[in-house]
Amino acid sequence: MSDGYNRVQLLGNLGADPDLKFTQGGQAVLNIRLAVSESYLDKDKVRRERTDWFTCVCWGKRGEGLHKILVKGS
Repeated sequence: MSDGYNRVQLLGNLGADPDLKFTQGGQAVLNIRLAVSESYLDKDKVRRERTDWFTCVCWGKRGEGLHKILVKGS
């Protein structure tokens, strides 16, 4: 197994307010539901829109900081 670094950028809107919880050890865990929409023309030249949902998890101080600024729809 290689020690690579994977990076993904998702642009979309939050479907709900972020959910901040803490582990028993005090580690912050932020869960985010992100809606990413795509608009395209199908084979009959009709415009279609498709939305994919992603669940993102942020840990530690980054999750605590994001919880302060993110709201549903942003």
